[in-house]
Amino acid sequence: MSTIVKRLLTAALLIPVVVWLVMFSADVTFISVLSIIMLIAGFEWAALAAVQNTVAKVLFSLVCLAVAVGGLEIFADMLPKITIFMLSFWTLMMLLIMVKPTTLMTIKSNVSTLLCLGVIIISTTWLSLYLLRINFAEGRATLMYLLLLIWIADSGAYFAGRAFGKHKLSPVISPGKSIEGVAGGLLACLVFSYFSAPYLGYTSILFIAVSLTVALVSVYGDLFESLLKRRAGVKDSGSILPGHGGMLDRIDSLLAAAPFFVACLFIFSKQL
Repeated sequence: MSTIVKRLLTAALLIPVVVWLVMFSADVTFISVLSIIMLIAGFEWAALAAVQNTVAKVLFSLVCLAVAVGGLEIFADMLPKITIFMLSFWTLMMLLIMVKPTTLMTIKSNVSTLLCLGVIIISTTWLSLYLLRINFAEGRATLMYLLLLIWIADSGAYFAGRAFGKHKLSPVISPGKSIEGVAGGLLACLVFSYFSAPYLGYTSILFIAVSLTVALVSVYGDLFESLLKRRAGVKDSGSILPGHGGMLDRIDSLLAAAPFFVACLFIFSKQL
């Protein structure tokens, strides 16, 4: 079976499951599945950081989840500030990838540094998705909106890149991505956001601007994971999803987009 067929079959199975999970499942079911996803992502992150021992990779994934759940309980009053910190972190990463990709590629980060980064990124992604689904008004629909926004950005970039792509976005990290592709993805997101935002109760131009920024940031979440894979010398973070690679390969954009989006909702709550 070809890779493209596997990819399409996996997507056909996953999409209805994701829609049900986000829109219709009980909170405890959503949290349980989200936790399993993050455990798998943590395991794959440890592998990309060159952790060889299976038990150590499992322990690392458990630490990521424990930090997320512990943060929810211990730092409940600080959660908006935590997401805003991650907004700053991903803004910095985006600028570094834009301006100094070669420097990022040559930094010899040790295993401890990469693991610390993994704990921060994976735990704050869990927290952001939890907050968005459980704590926000219209949280289910808003989370579905975020996922659709990322998928549309990715699909729009793919098709626009194939049709018009000439200028590489980051040839050092991901030669397949083009500036024209990203522009096409953002244009698709603009149309999607304009027509769908009012159904969530957001009618301001600011929400559309936030959506476009989140879509752009999601591209750099993808590039950041590509950077990790290049450093590790692997094509995919894993093989759990036939045709798609690993769990990190599927949620890489979300690692950046989720905390960024939630932080913007906190910051601009009165203006949106």
